[in-house]
Amino acid sequence: MDYKVEYISIYEYEADVISNENTLKIVPYNGDNQVLISHEVGTIPNGYKTSYVDIFGNIVYKIKVQELHRRLEIYSKSVVTLDKKVIKTDYEFPYNYGFNEFLLPTRLVDPEQFQKIAKELTKSLKTLGEVIETIVNFVRKKIIYKPGITNINTTAFEAYSLGYGVCQDYTHITLGLLRALGIPARYVMGVVNDNPRATHAWVEVLTPDGTYIDVDPTRGRFYNLDYIKFAVGRDFNDVSPVIGFFVSSGRGWLKEVRIKVEKSAS
Repeated sequence: MDYKVEYISIYEYEADVISNENTLKIVPYNGDNQVLISHEVGTIPNGYKTSYVDIFGNIVYKIKVQELHRRLEIYSKSVVTLDKKVIKTDYEFPYNYGFNEFLLPTRLVDPEQFQKIAKELTKSLKTLGEVIETIVNFVRKKIIYKPGITNINTTAFEAYSLGYGVCQDYTHITLGLLRALGIPARYVMGVVNDNPRATHAWVEVLTPDGTYIDVDPTRGRFYNLDYIKFAVGRDFNDVSPVIGFFVSSGRGWLKEVRIKVEKSAS
C-alpha cells in the first residue's frame, strides 16, 4: 500500500526571531516493512539544510533559519510504501536474546522498576504472543487516557503510578514491562493512517527471528497496524519530531500541527 504523508507544524513568536535552529524527524522511516519513495523537507522562511541517518536508521534533518521572522512553518511531504509482515508470535517464552540495546534502562524507562509487576503478570504464560497481548491489555486497563497530567519528562514508572497519561506514557510503560522480562522493544513515533491529528507513539517488539512486530497499547491494536513510522529509538528522547531553539527578545509557541495521510493501492 502506498501512502502520501504531509506534516506541517506552525510556530508563532511575539517578537522578531533572528535565528531559529531545528532538528527534525518528520520523514517516514526507510527500512523494515517501509520503503520511502520520495520526500521533501523545508521551512518557510527557507533555511540552511543538512540531513543524515542516525544510529537507529532515522532520517534526520537540521535546518537553520536566519531570515527575520515571527512565524515559522516546518513541513515534510513524503510518499512511502508499506508491506505486510509475516507475523509469528508462538515463540517459546522466556527466550534469551542476549545483549540488545533495547533492553537497557534509559532516563525515561527503567525496566528494574517493572520487574515484579511483569513477572506476576506473565508467570503462567508460555509464548511471546501471550506475553505481548497480556501486557498491552494490562496497560490499557491500568492507564486512563488524559492529556495534561504528564509531560515529555515524565518517566514510565511515574506515569504508571499516576494512572494517567497519553500515547507516550502508554508506550513507555509497555516498554518497561517488556524489557523487564528480557524482551527487546523499541519506541516508535509516527502517524496513524486514519484521520491523524498529531504524531502518535507505539511499540515494536523484537521476535527471536529478528522481526519487529508492532502493537499499539494506547488503542489496543496488534500487528500490521499500517501506521507510518517516522522514527524509532529507546524512548521519546530518541524520536522527538521537532527539537529546536531560537534567538528573540520575545516568547514563541506552537500554534498548530497539521497531518494528512492519503492511501492508494500500490
